[in-house]
Amino acid sequence: MGPLEKLLLVLCALCGGSCGASVLIIPGEVGGQAVLPCSPIAENTKSVAWFMENPKKDLLTCNKDASSNPRYSRLNGSSLVISDLRLEDEGLYSCQNCSDTTDAVAQIQLKIASGPHNITFLIYPTKILPNDPPTSYMACNVENTGAPSGLSLTCSWLNGYPSPHLKWENNGYLLSNGTSDTLVVTLNGSQYDNGQKFTCSGNYLMANEIKKETCDVHLGYPMPQSNALRTCLKGENVTLSCSVSGDNPPAVIAWLRNLSNPNVEIQSGTKYQIVQINKVSYLTIVNCSKEEDEGHYICMAQNGVATREIYIWLDVRKPHNIVGLVSAILILFLIVVALIIGTVLYCDPQLYIKANPFRKGATEVLILVESEEEDELQEVGHSVVSTQYTDAETSSPATANGNVCKHEVLFHSPPDNIIPDLLIEVSEETGGENVEEDL
Repeated sequence: MGPLEKLLLVLCALCGGSCGASVLIIPGEVGGQAVLPCSPIAENTKSVAWFMENPKKDLLTCNKDASSNPRYSRLNGSSLVISDLRLEDEGLYSCQNCSDTTDAVAQIQLKIASGPHNITFLIYPTKILPNDPPTSYMACNVENTGAPSGLSLTCSWLNGYPSPHLKWENNGYLLSNGTSDTLVVTLNGSQYDNGQKFTCSGNYLMANEIKKETCDVHLGYPMPQSNALRTCLKGENVTLSCSVSGDNPPAVIAWLRNLSNPNVEIQSGTKYQIVQINKVSYLTIVNCSKEEDEGHYICMAQNGVATREIYIWLDVRKPHNIVGLVSAILILFLIVVALIIGTVLYCDPQLYIKANPFRKGATEVLILVESEEEDELQEVGHSVVSTQYTDAETSSPATANGNVCKHEVLFHSPPDNIIPDLLIEVSEETGGENVEEDL
């Protein structure tokens, strides 16, 4: 059998052995020979007729042992042998037992192939790959596979030829190894503890030395953090936040509602809006309702190594009358200011006569006395209020005798038994001072 016949046999095998339900494909090559067996008929049966279909042509008849065409002959009584194959021999063939009255059934497809001949193959490398070691650093990382506890450890040491030998180990136990630029191993993360270390080692054989590199991966449990209590005013929006730290590989953050149905994950939509930025997830609840939204919310972080949850209680309250509260505070403030102003007007001695309406009908006297008369005036009565000061005129250094006279200012209502001469003297002194001031 020639190479083309073998090729056709391979194609036939790939097609399942036939092109139809009851058709057997026989390959042949131009100039070669093909043997077509009559499968339903046992061998050594001499009375077998062969036909070629489309167009109909008798090859071997029942009343003749040989054909008029020497290229057709019998083999073992029932098989048809075609010699010196030609392209026109390709087609559908059928056989019939001469002792059987049933019609002949097409059962063999002959395929004829021709060329190519004298084929020459030229194989050469497209580029030269020298034996240099990897120029990059070895890199290790761990990722989720998508399964509940599936982890994928990846170790890469690129840009080397040929590829280095890599291996993954855990506490001295070999997990996987191979000669490649990248080595991946799949683990069940639930079997390992927090901080578990995995080491990837790489060896590259050089001419005179062995280059080695290592890198580590540490697994980490996710630790979610959030405020345990949040408050929302009825009808408004509130945003809950949840941050995750310590996770390796990175955790997937999900939000759940209430303890009664903890496996139902909240989906982002019109009522709930979920946004994640880096390792922080934000859940916004639109139009808070005490009946529907108050209760526990669960922030769940899962990274294949462990699953951790944190609970947040949302308290929904009715909004307060802010306008009424501000108005009440403003009124109280104005009342306090009015009381302070009234107290100042009532008690300030400088506004004693002009601005105090409660003392309008009282008689007030300003008395200036010398220091030697002080003892005499101390006996006037308990209604006298005294204030000691330094006279403005005596504060000037240009005095006649260089002495500073010290006076006392007395504000009081004069009693009935005051000495008349004293009142006249005070009035004269006061009048004289007023004239000097006018001048």
